[in-house]
Amino acid sequence: MIKTITTFTKSQAVIKVRRGLYNLLTLYFLSSALASFILHLHPQRGFTSLIIWIPKVVAATFTPVLMLINLISIATGFLRRDWKWIASGVIGAGLSTHYFYQIQRPAPAFDEVFGRSWRERVPARLRPSLLPQGRWTMLLRAPKNVRRQMDVVIGKSPATGKELLANIWLPPEEIPSNRAAVIYVHGGAWVYGDKDNTQRPAFRHLAGQGYVVMDVAYTLWPDSDIPHMVQEVKQAVLWLKRHSEHYDIDPEHITLSGASAGGHLAMLAAYTPGNPIFQPPGDDGDDAVRAVIAYYPPVDFRAMYYDLETVFGGMIRDRRITFLANQAANALKKMGYIPPNYQMGDDLNIVRQMLGGSPDEIPEIYDLLSPINHVDPRDPPTQIFQGEDDFFRLAPPLRELHRKLQRSGVPVIYIEFPYTPHGFDLFLPQISPVALRSFREMDRFLHLVNYTL
Repeated sequence: MIKTITTFTKSQAVIKVRRGLYNLLTLYFLSSALASFILHLHPQRGFTSLIIWIPKVVAATFTPVLMLINLISIATGFLRRDWKWIASGVIGAGLSTHYFYQIQRPAPAFDEVFGRSWRERVPARLRPSLLPQGRWTMLLRAPKNVRRQMDVVIGKSPATGKELLANIWLPPEEIPSNRAAVIYVHGGAWVYGDKDNTQRPAFRHLAGQGYVVMDVAYTLWPDSDIPHMVQEVKQAVLWLKRHSEHYDIDPEHITLSGASAGGHLAMLAAYTPGNPIFQPPGDDGDDAVRAVIAYYPPVDFRAMYYDLETVFGGMIRDRRITFLANQAANALKKMGYIPPNYQMGDDLNIVRQMLGGSPDEIPEIYDLLSPINHVDPRDPPTQIFQGEDDFFRLAPPLRELHRKLQRSGVPVIYIEFPYTPHGFDLFLPQISPVALRSFREMDRFLHLVNYTL
């Protein structure tokens, strides 16, 4: 009798374990399908865009994993004859595959700008360093043994007089320099962030192809303003040109690059060579660059101001939202990401804060600081990456900039990724399909502008 009871108790325990495992797997499979669904959300409201921003970035990064989980859900569902698992897997696999296809779908931009034979014009010795010609590679090629010089002093801030610092990434000893350089300007809404923040895989990748990479830190607002920030970016260009022999680079082959606010500063610096407003004090050197690459940059402050008011108007004037935003800003101050004297207050429209008024009050300032107003046939070749689901609504001005550059005869590659949010290249870019796609296109652009134009 006791043995029978013991056996029954063990059977009940096994059933509970199996039921718990089944429920856990069901939740796992449903979560994968839900993540695949989140990828396809296209919210129109600013608050909704913010809520799903991080989930979309994470789901986009792990799309190949989601595809695998969804396929496992289908297979195990058939084995167990469990229609919930089958349905979840079919829906998830369909959605994730559709997203993956849309992200990797080739764009005709290179053929249109550089001609259909652009692949043949890349020097043979450089072709092996390009990412694979296929539509996707599983991992980013980024050697670990690149050389680094940290906290190199490249000048002084015209706004504060403090030293300007940069990190310099050099090719590994066994990889010869290709005599070209990339200067990177970090993002952070002009008020937070620093060099050496999230981009190490990309820097190692570029150094592994023979590029010298300079990662610059600029003085943030409110300690500085945008003209002074651009002056600091140009100081980096001039410093690298003066030290080009030491780093074995051609001073005529320097590309400016940046993301978000950094992309804006990079474009403004690239489009205003010799402009006295943006020229570093006491330095009239040649600050022209070979090309500019920008990830999701604001290029029209007028449009950005009105979009913030329209899309986020209720939020940026809501006392509860401003309280939470100020609490977050205080936490970032303690971490050193925001200048100590930055005061957000009750105005969350960062454009109005920085520029000192609305477009109606100071239209000339808005026009001066918007790269879209500096389009000129002499502008350097430009490459732009933008996500369709960016909560800042940057795509419409960028499309207009693209058209203006085309009309001016400037070589321009504009790639807009569907279902993609702001900051898509910042989270595990080594495996993210959309980040890897952008790196592949960046590689090709850099090779073409440096060695075929």
